Amino acid sequence: MPKIQAVTAMTLDGFLPDAADMSMRWVMNHRKGFAHWRERCDARILPHSILDLLCEKDGKGNTFTYLAEVSDSESLELLRGLSLYNLVDELIVYLLPISSGGGTSIQNILPTLQWRLHEATTFSNGICRLIYRNPRKM
Repeated sequence: MPKIQAVTAMTLDGFLPDAADMSMRWVMNHRKGFAHWRERCDARILPHSILDLLCEKDGKGNTFTYLAEVSDSESLELLRGLSLYNLVDELIVYLLPISSGGGTSIQNILPTLQWRLHEATTFSNGICRLIYRNPRKM
């Protein structure tokens, strides 16, 4: 079975960061941010393409990796759909050192599941990258 990764950024209080925030721009554009995962995936999952994914994923090999980038409300719905069907193998979270006090919550869409921390990396700008693996998929 191919691997499905979801990569997102969130504020300390669990919301999607504002796209104009300097930390979010770093995550979106820096080679250690989302670009790191784009370079390593075989195919990207776009919003509204989950049905295509379900149809074709079983035909791919074990080394094939799909990537879902979650950075706005539309792509958050993609994460909701992937989570609903327990399709996410790895959840990569860039935790930004800011609190937004409101906005679109990421935490509210994730299912109840005890993820297993695989790796944690801290960058000099205070952003932490947390890589979690789905224990049900191991």
